[in-house]
Amino acid sequence: MSEENLEKIIAQQATTIQNLTDEIKLLREQVAYLTQKRYGKLSEQMPLSGQLNLFDEEKQDSDDGERPRCRRSDYYL
Repeated sequence: MSEENLEKIIAQQATTIQNLTDEIKLLREQVAYLTQKRYGKLSEQMPLSGQLNLFDEEKQDSDDGERPRCRRSDYYL
């Protein structure tokens, strides 16, 4: 192999390495963005009609002057 051929191969490999490095950088940015979108602060919000509303409704129902009923299912001898 001549020196010119080797220099061409080296130049092609350098170009390939740079292209792959750029692609890796882009893919890492995409992974970071999608990870943030999936597991970030906004994904942790509670739904408006969640279980907490159930407790609020129960509290409103028991404000009519009656004593709230309690069910007890942990009777053990």
